[in-house]
Amino acid sequence: MLSKWFESARLNTFLRNSRAAAGPKGLVGTLIGGVVAAVSGLFLARLLGAVVQALIVRRMGVTLYGEYATLLISLGLFASLLGLGLDTWLLQEGGRDPANLAQHMREVLAIKGVAALGLLVLLAVIWSNEIVQGPAFVVGALAIIFDSFAQTGYSALRAQRRNTLVAAFQTVTPLLLLGVLFAFERAALSVLLLVSIQAACSVALTLVVLTRVWRINSPTTRIRFKLRYVVKKGWLFVAAEGLSNIYTQSGPAILGAAVGTAAVGIYSPARNLILLTLLAPNLLFSVGLPLLMAPDTPPSEYWRVIRVMLSGSVAYGLVALAGLWIFGSLLIRIVYGSEFDAALPLVRVMSLVPLLKACSFVWVAIMLSRLQQRLRVTLQLLTVVVSVVAGLLIIPTYGLAGAAWLYVGVELLLCGLYGLGAWFVTRRGSR
Repeated sequence: MLSKWFESARLNTFLRNSRAAAGPKGLVGTLIGGVVAAVSGLFLARLLGAVVQALIVRRMGVTLYGEYATLLISLGLFASLLGLGLDTWLLQEGGRDPANLAQHMREVLAIKGVAALGLLVLLAVIWSNEIVQGPAFVVGALAIIFDSFAQTGYSALRAQRRNTLVAAFQTVTPLLLLGVLFAFERAALSVLLLVSIQAACSVALTLVVLTRVWRINSPTTRIRFKLRYVVKKGWLFVAAEGLSNIYTQSGPAILGAAVGTAAVGIYSPARNLILLTLLAPNLLFSVGLPLLMAPDTPPSEYWRVIRVMLSGSVAYGLVALAGLWIFGSLLIRIVYGSEFDAALPLVRVMSLVPLLKACSFVWVAIMLSRLQQRLRVTLQLLTVVVSVVAGLLIIPTYGLAGAAWLYVGVELLLCGLYGLGAWFVTRRGSR
């Protein structure tokens, strides 16, 4: 009885604090304030990350960086095994049921720990078969495991609308990596050494983050695990993350197999520049989803948040498109050097992606706020089939240009499908 009373009191306190934080402008003010705080802090983290990537590219060159980028693609496919999609589920559940946020966070960490153990066993078997870059692959997998744990902590903090603290933590990672790279400036930067440095930085930061977010729960509250509930509710989010990795990484993977690692070394810097522009839409989604899921959100506030998210996404996407089209070549030369001039045409081809991706985030937020993750996964599965088949047909023939156009086509297809899905769920019932 007392435990239920304490849970109810924590929930009421959270809701009162949420309404107070929203101020007279309601959830829209909270959304804008959260996005501004997160973007302004995380901008520094991304800027430092871009400096780190530029330093890595310059020190490695096209061939060695191509091997490194190819390794990252393989590691990205393994990342889906760790249940990264559960972090999105935690965002949704944290907004819908804030009283049980700490419990769900620990359950997600437990599931990821089990998945990580299975992954390490699998990697040990692969390593015993002496796969190319085996040691680097295993070390890189360790880095991914700890990064995954840190992402869970970030999601828990975002569900509490503590976006500035998340941005501060994320700034530490590239800053620490940059410092270590400068310390090893005179050392020959091999793929194994680089992923070892990244793994060490990931472990250190994750320990700090988890130590901080563990305090979300009162030390007097009994820790309970309901892993069956998390698996039942969250497996679709894991599936969504895995499918996303497939249609995102299939193009570069096919490019590396059909054309060579040097082509991946040219393609990856161009795509990295595009991915950098997705910072704001991703943050808008992460900040907005818990607000849309809040149990006391009235329909008028819900639709105000959606309208602000959509209008902001379209405006941002158009500005990003113009900026990439006009300044993309200059950015490539400044960041990566003239050695990567072959990537310049790819940037213009892919400049439409930020607009498409920004709108997709809003459509997904609408579907998730109505608990329609199953529909999202169905649409992703269709996208995977199209992307793989089209990649096998287009990339071997058209090479780099084909990979760039495929990337745009996949995002266009996904945006259209998500838009139809959002329209469908809103037609079924108003919020």
